[in-house]
Amino acid sequence: MMRLLKRLLRGDFQLVSFNDDNVPRYAILSHTWTEGQEVTYNELVAGIGKDKTGYDKIRFCSERATTDGLEYFWVDTCCIDKSTSDELSTAINSMFRWYQRASRCYVYLSDVAVPKDVADAEAFWITWRESFRRSRWFTRGWTLQELLAPPSVEFFSKDYKRLGTRISLEQEIHEITKIPIRGLRGQNLTEYSVEERMGWAGQRTTTLKEDQVYCLLGIFGVFLPLIYGEGEAYAKSRLREEIQKRREGLGIERLHGLSVSSLLPFPRNELFVGREDQLQVLEQSLLSSNTHRRITIYGLGGCGKSALAIELAYRALARHARRLVFWVPAMSQESFDLAYREIGIRLRIPGITDDNADIRKLVKDTLSSGSLGNWLMIIDNADDPGVLLGTTINDPSSARLSDCLPHSTSGTILFTTRSRKAAGALTQSNVLELSDMSQAEAGQLLTQRITKQALVDDETAVQELLEMLTYLPLAIVQAAAFINNNDISVSGYISLFRHASTEHELFSEHFEDSSRYREMDSTIAKTWHISFDQIRRQDRLAAEYLSFMACIDRINIPQSLLPPANSLVRQMKALGTLTGYAFITERQQAVQQMDKERFFDMHRLVRMASVWWLDSHDEWVTWAGRAVARLEDLVPHGGHERKEVWTAYLSHAIYVAGLDDIVDETARASLLNRVGRCQAILGQYSAAEATHRQVLFLTEKVLNPEHPSTLTSMSNLAGVLDSQGKYKEAESMNRQTLVRREKVLGSEHPDTLTSMNNLARVLDHQGKYEEAELMNRQTLARREKVLGLEHPDTLVSMSNLALVLDRQGKYEEAESMNRQTLAQREKVLGPDHPDTLTSMNNLARVLDHQGKYKEAELMNRQTLARREKVLGLEHPDTLVSMSNLALVLDRQGKYEEAESMNRQTLARTEKVLESEHPGTLVSMSNLAGVLGRRGKYEEAELMNRQTLGRREKVLGPEHPDTLVSMSNLALVLDRQGKYEEAESMNRQTLARTEKVLGSDIQKR
Repeated sequence: MMRLLKRLLRGDFQLVSFNDDNVPRYAILSHTWTEGQEVTYNELVAGIGKDKTGYDKIRFCSERATTDGLEYFWVDTCCIDKSTSDELSTAINSMFRWYQRASRCYVYLSDVAVPKDVADAEAFWITWRESFRRSRWFTRGWTLQELLAPPSVEFFSKDYKRLGTRISLEQEIHEITKIPIRGLRGQNLTEYSVEERMGWAGQRTTTLKEDQVYCLLGIFGVFLPLIYGEGEAYAKSRLREEIQKRREGLGIERLHGLSVSSLLPFPRNELFVGREDQLQVLEQSLLSSNTHRRITIYGLGGCGKSALAIELAYRALARHARRLVFWVPAMSQESFDLAYREIGIRLRIPGITDDNADIRKLVKDTLSSGSLGNWLMIIDNADDPGVLLGTTINDPSSARLSDCLPHSTSGTILFTTRSRKAAGALTQSNVLELSDMSQAEAGQLLTQRITKQALVDDETAVQELLEMLTYLPLAIVQAAAFINNNDISVSGYISLFRHASTEHELFSEHFEDSSRYREMDSTIAKTWHISFDQIRRQDRLAAEYLSFMACIDRINIPQSLLPPANSLVRQMKALGTLTGYAFITERQQAVQQMDKERFFDMHRLVRMASVWWLDSHDEWVTWAGRAVARLEDLVPHGGHERKEVWTAYLSHAIYVAGLDDIVDETARASLLNRVGRCQAILGQYSAAEATHRQVLFLTEKVLNPEHPSTLTSMSNLAGVLDSQGKYKEAESMNRQTLVRREKVLGSEHPDTLTSMNNLARVLDHQGKYEEAELMNRQTLARREKVLGLEHPDTLVSMSNLALVLDRQGKYEEAESMNRQTLAQREKVLGPDHPDTLTSMNNLARVLDHQGKYKEAELMNRQTLARREKVLGLEHPDTLVSMSNLALVLDRQGKYEEAESMNRQTLARTEKVLESEHPGTLVSMSNLAGVLGRRGKYEEAELMNRQTLGRREKVLGPEHPDTLVSMSNLALVLDRQGKYEEAESMNRQTLARTEKVLGSDIQKR
């Protein structure tokens, strides 16, 4: 594959990829680099770097190519992704051929200036001749092949003035370079001796010393694996060895004597640790069999797949002396072909260097013949199934690379890939998943990599670091390199890591590692960014889901939370892609059901890298906005409907609302308002309070203290304070809300009347019945005036007034009010409306209080039956009816039925509302009461103690319900003759009650 640049209509540039056999005519640039000023591949893709001087060179090349009638052009700085080792190796080995195939080569000499007043530089060569002869371009190693390979070479000055061509300037160039003029005119380079050609580069230099040799590969027509770090001398020795092989030939019987480093991409990693179980499986499958076998290792990027393959290769060579090992990178078809060509040359396969040779077939047939003895082929980085399993774009009937793999009983093949889907396509079920290291292996790896033992003496810090890095080998190696280079302790590194602003910097920190390609940016950030790019190409929906998940809580992600796809099959494939790359894992459930919700966890470090990727591509804000919109659609404003579904969304809504710098404050407040209401429904009053306080802070900041939305936030906060028994603060908050609403909205606005209703309720809860009754009567009167006698809110006020009358012992008036409310609701809302059923429930209760037990029991049974029909068996209101029926049965002495009903109620309540919900605690209290009345004192005492403990935890030690539990416990202690403990409990109860409700509290 070759990437070429194309200029777009708006002036920007686009990279276009072509198969090696389908490259159009193009121009090519030759130049010397300026540190920090060249536009890289990533910068060009991202559309940045336009302020660099290198961008001017790209623009110049584009303009010259257009002038010469060429649509495409190539510039080395941005057409090669140098962060990928395979691509860089392929490019270096292909460079001579790329320059050779170019229609035009433009040489830009940044240090050759032509006076401004010289219009025709070619005619006045005297003005720039000396600077031309001294130009740095003639001293660089890589420019030698760029001078000799292209059919046409043109030179340009710093200000882009044409100086001449290789032919017109051949005498000057000959004198500068000592290259014979015939060579400059295109004579076949093989007609020159090895020493003569090496002499042409004798005075040239390169930034990396190995490149002093690698820049000559095209000059000699050879291919070499790049081993940065081997030094110039060893590289030159390998080059001469390769040249000698080409000249003299090499028999198959001598292949086994080749040095290991000439067969494998890098030396053995002396610090390799762990993975013994996996190595044993691979050795048994691939090295101990006389049949042809293939196996694929797959796992998360950075988990050590290539390292494991390299270790296996060296073990194969060490334990099986005559086994040949071949390494084939499968990043692209071109990298595959280059490796095959290298194998063919090393094996001296006849015809391998012929023009138009079918290299794939020649190598396949030779290795399949069985004449070479045992061999192992490692096909690395087979991440894109399209490379090995796809056909060429222009010829769908062409052979796939997988069809060109050899098959022999004396040979085996190992694939490495990040994708489970690719693994399955390559070797079906014969795959080996490589997960993160064990805790022991990870600790050993870190210890091996840290140069100073004192830096890892803190075992607690070491364990914490390994957990933070999720036992991922590449992350551990990178952290160790940073610790070594900066001489900081493990705890010091953890302190840096905990700062969100430094995570990306730490994971992008380049480090040297002899066990990895030196020229490859092998950081965690780059490793996963490569995977992200692959996913975007292979499965767009999977990429979208990855971006979406990066903006929500990474734990317990419901499938239903993900943006809907246009087909369920497509969604399943997208999730399969992400689990296949080990970016997410599905949570195992005890019972697997066909329609049961699926939940996923996102890998911690993958989430970090995803956020960095989104941020670097300016997409984080966009995806966070989509997450907010999705959660706004799914999280309700409270209510019990579909509670089992929306409960799973709350943690994600809280996470998104916590993205302070990403999500605007209005959206955060809106989302948190929904969360707070849902938390209150679940009985999570403390959490709801914290949430509503945050909403109130945001609305006051974004809007103003008297804005209707701010007042709603105040009202919601007052509600959860009331539910926790924080009556004084709730009363104060309700009074403030009422005053502001009267000022802003007027005394008769429905929201003002709601505030009056809420204030009356908290007064009622404090036992301030007279004031509560007065407030309820005022609210009722205004609602009747403003909303009408039959409005649902008016009926709520009637119901609330009846309740406070009931609590004061005004049973007849309370009964009458409840009967009126019930009649009105049946008329307005219908007999089965939930509010109608609430009125039936309230009427049953006041009948109970008057001792009209039979009528109360009948009413409760009717209410329960209707609620079961309308709301379902497990709706909270249905459970209230069960509880009320149990109470009236208890009062009639029907203890056995009352106990049974209470046990059923408690079981359902624990299932629906959870064990610490206030509603569950009411059920526990009621059951404890009937147990005590049945003389089951021990069980009653235990139940009361459990209820008291949970109420103190959930509601606080001074909540009225907590005080009821204390009183109930004291009572059952008394009945057992535990008088001292009973007295102590009663005194504590009295003291807390006087503190909370006052010493003159009215008795119910």
